[in-house]
Formats: sequence, C-alpha cells, structure tokens
Amino acid sequence: MSFEQSKRLQALPPYLFAEIDKKKKELRAQNIDFVDVSIGDPDIPAPQGVLDVLYEASKIKGNQKYALDAGKPEFSAAIKKWFFSRFGVKLEEGEVLPLIGSKEGLVHFPLAFVNPGEYIIVPSPGYPGYRGAASFAGAKVYELPLKASNNFLPDLEKIPAKVCEKAKMIFLNYPNNPTTALADMDFLKKLVDFCKKHNIIIAYDNAYSEVYFDEKPHSILEVEGAKDIAIEFHSLSKTFCMTGFRVGWACGNADLVKGLLRVKTNVDSGIFGAIQDAAAYALEKEMPYTDELRGKIKARRDFFVKGLRKKGLKAKADSTFYVWVKVPKPYGSIEFSQKLLAQRVVATPGIGFGKYGEGYIRFAMTVDIPVLEKALDMINIGK
Repeated sequence: MSFEQSKRLQALPPYLFAEIDKKKKELRAQNIDFVDVSIGDPDIPAPQGVLDVLYEASKIKGNQKYALDAGKPEFSAAIKKWFFSRFGVKLEEGEVLPLIGSKEGLVHFPLAFVNPGEYIIVPSPGYPGYRGAASFAGAKVYELPLKASNNFLPDLEKIPAKVCEKAKMIFLNYPNNPTTALADMDFLKKLVDFCKKHNIIIAYDNAYSEVYFDEKPHSILEVEGAKDIAIEFHSLSKTFCMTGFRVGWACGNADLVKGLLRVKTNVDSGIFGAIQDAAAYALEKEMPYTDELRGKIKARRDFFVKGLRKKGLKAKADSTFYVWVKVPKPYGSIEFSQKLLAQRVVATPGIGFGKYGEGYIRFAMTVDIPVLEKALDMINIGK
C-alpha cells in the first residue's frame, strides 16, 4: 500500500542538507573516505560545565515532567540578562520565548501571522528553512537578491511595489549564512524604517551573533522602534557548539512572541527542563568558551582561505563558520560540487540556498586544520 503525500509536501523542494547527507551515506556504503566540509555542525565539544549541569539536572523529578511552553523562568531570566549585557537591550515580560532550537521557531512563526497567498520575502541565497516555512504557511515567496556588488545586503527599494503591498513578513539573517556578510546599524535602521512603512514583520535570524572575528554583530532590536515590528531568533547551537541540544529563543515584539507561543502550545510541550538549566548555565557562565571558540574558528578560516586563494579561488569569510567561494568558470554550483565530490570533498552548492546562490559554493570550518589541509590537498581545480 502506498500513500500520496500532501500537495504542500510535494511543493517543497528536496531539503538541501538531507540530500547532502544522502550523498555522504552513499560514499560510506562504498567504503570511500571523504572530507566533509558541508554542514555547520562543529566538531568541538560543548562546554564541560554545561554537560555537568545537564547530567545533574536530568535527575531532578521536576525536570522529567512536561515543561511549560513558555519555558522555565530561570532560563528566560538568563536570556534577558545575557541580551542586555551583549546588546544593551532590555527585554520585558512577554518578550522572550524559549525554543526547541531557532529553526523550530523560524519555521513555525509564519503560521501565526501569514495567510495563504500573502508574500514572505526570503533572502537568496539564504537558509533553506525560510522557504520551507513559507511553503507550510501557504505563502508566496519573493526571493530577495543578496549580491556581491552590494556586499550581500539586499536593496530593499528594488522590491516590487506589488510584493510590498502583499508582503506580510521578511526573513533576514546577519551574520549571514551562507555568504558570511555582516549588517551594520545603518542598514538595520533602513530595514526597520522600510518594514514600518510597508507594515512588514521582520523575522531576524541572529543564530550566528557570536561567531565573528573583527566586527561585532548587532541585534535588530538595538534599532530604536524595532520592537514595534521585529522578532529576533537566537540559538545556542553555534555559540556553545550545542547543535544536538536543540535549544534557543525568540525575543522582541510581545504580540509576535505571543502568536508564536500560541502555535507552539498546539505543536509541542516545551523543552526538556534539564536542557533549559544547562542553557541558562551556558549564558551565565560560559562566555569565555565562546571567546576561545572564535579563536579556533578564525585560525581554521585563515588557514583554509589562504589555501583556496593559492588555488586561484576567490573566498569571502567575514563571520560564521563558513567560507563562501566563487565557483571558477565554466562550472556552475552543482557541477563544481560534483567535481569536488569526485575528489572526495563534500561541500554545499550555492544554488541550494536559492537561485542567487548560483555560481558559489560553501565550505564549513567545522573540522580541524589537519582535516582542512587534507581537503585542500584533494581539491584540484584543473582536473
């Protein structure tokens, strides 16, 4: 017996990272050794103190019961304290919502505010989850170009008037995955003004706020009046290498937070209490770990970018775990990723992040320098 999937699932493109994982499984099945620089899942262990707290907290009976969807007050308090220390923004009661990872919140969020047929503006290239979120909400997608000529910032004034009229929401993400670009305060102020003018909700994905090298990234909520129109998403996955823990939060406009909470009360039963305790501990005690993490990622980035440039490849790596590379002619993104795959290097084709990612490929600095050196040795542009 077979069953036809729903039209909403049929309309979804294959999820980029699931497809890459399938390729990796095929290589393993053939006993082919390869270097995986495709996905931003760091090889560096989470802080030991976090693991210790998680272990002890998991024994507490109260943590073994259903968690509240709104989260433990201790975790919310830690978020507010950290946010004020980091960005100088005070989060009030009702302006914070813990999440089962920021991806969960980002994908569920449009269900609270977007009606079928309305537009969601999605950056291209951009995180594939944004397009999935729009599809589940029955929204139309407008791909907003991020181009090298504008340092991968969007030109908001070039969004067609008909899209602005019907747009309910815009997703944006800086520090940017996959391009590594940063957004300064001047751009963020323009973004807030533009979205207020057109009554467009800002869903600002700030998962990489702590993975930077030279310039400290901003929160959209630092902009005066941003809380009128914006909600921001954070994750402990990148900040503390806690990808498998699935914990993060949303913060900002109280009505937007409330709408997301209403969706979540119908979808999940909250975050395991011990994970919330461990996450609160991370925010309160483990920022020195994140400082050290930045140094490790920077060393990897510097080594890999230098090696790529020796091979004649143009690389951008301003923040995040990634290196965004212009594909050499005459290759397209898919063709070049296949070429690398034949050389036993798994990387992510830029076209998988949207049509404006064509012509690029993304490498993840989530393996140590000896492994990156092995990857560089394998890559042969001329063959």
